Amino acid sequence: MSAWKTYTERLNTHGSTKRNATLLREQRRLNTKLQDSLSYQVVSINNVSMNVAIIDSDNLDEKIMYSLPGETFNAGEIVEWADHHWLITEKDAAVEVQTRVKLVQCNYLLKWIDDSDIIHEQWCVVEDGTKYMSGEYEDRDFIVTRGDSRIAITIGRNADTVKFDREHRFLVDDPLSLKKNAYLLTKPMKAGKTYNNQGVFTFVLSETMSTDMDNFELSIADYYSHFPLENDNNNQEDNSSSNIGKEVWL
Repeated sequence: MSAWKTYTERLNTHGSTKRNATLLREQRRLNTKLQDSLSYQVVSINNVSMNVAIIDSDNLDEKIMYSLPGETFNAGEIVEWADHHWLITEKDAAVEVQTRVKLVQCNYLLKWIDDSDIIHEQWCVVEDGTKYMSGEYEDRDFIVTRGDSRIAITIGRNADTVKFDREHRFLVDDPLSLKKNAYLLTKPMKAGKTYNNQGVFTFVLSETMSTDMDNFELSIADYYSHFPLENDNNNQEDNSSSNIGKEVWL
C-alpha cells in the first residue's frame, strides 16, 4: 500500500472536511452512548428487530423515535413496542445523522375483505371525527333528529389501503360489542400526509346502517356478500323429507 493511499484512508476515517469530521464524530458518539441511555429500546418493525431511542412527549399516546446512525424507517410502518402497536405518522426528511419519526399508539385492528375475497387486517388509529360538533343535526327535510356520528381513521399507506374509496364499509366498535357500529368511508382523501409514496391516510367515515351481510363476530363488514351462508331452504326441504310417512296430529 502506497503512502498516499494510507494517508487518504486515514483522512476518510476522521473526515475529509471539517464538516464531514463533525458528522462522523457525532455518529460514533451516538453509536457508543445510546445503549447506555434510558431511552434505548428494542422494537420490531416489519418483523425486524431494531435498536432505537424512544422519547416521551406531552401526549402519552405519542412518542418520538430515533434510529441509530445509518439505519432508517418510513412513515406508515407499524412498530411493535411495549406490548402495543404504534403507527409512524410523520418522518423528518433530515436523515443525515439519524432518522427521527413520530409514533402514535394504535387503538384498533381494522378488518376488511377485498374484491378477491381476501381478508385483510391492519392496525390503525381511530378517533372522533365530529370534532367540535354535537353529533346531531337537523334540516328542513327531516322532522326528527338524525344521528351524525363520524370517526377519523389514520392508517398506513400500502397496496391494500390505497384501494379504499367511497364504497367501503367497516365495522368499528369495541371487540366485546354484540352488534358493532358500521361506518361508510365518506372522505377518501389520500394526498394529505404522503411523501414519495410513503406515509399515512386519514379518512373520515360516517355512521351507516348495519346489514345482515355484516359479520359482527369477526368485525368484518359485508362478510356474507363474499362468503354466503347456506340456504335455509335446503334445511327446510331436509326437514320436510324426514317427515314423509309420519302421522301428523292436529
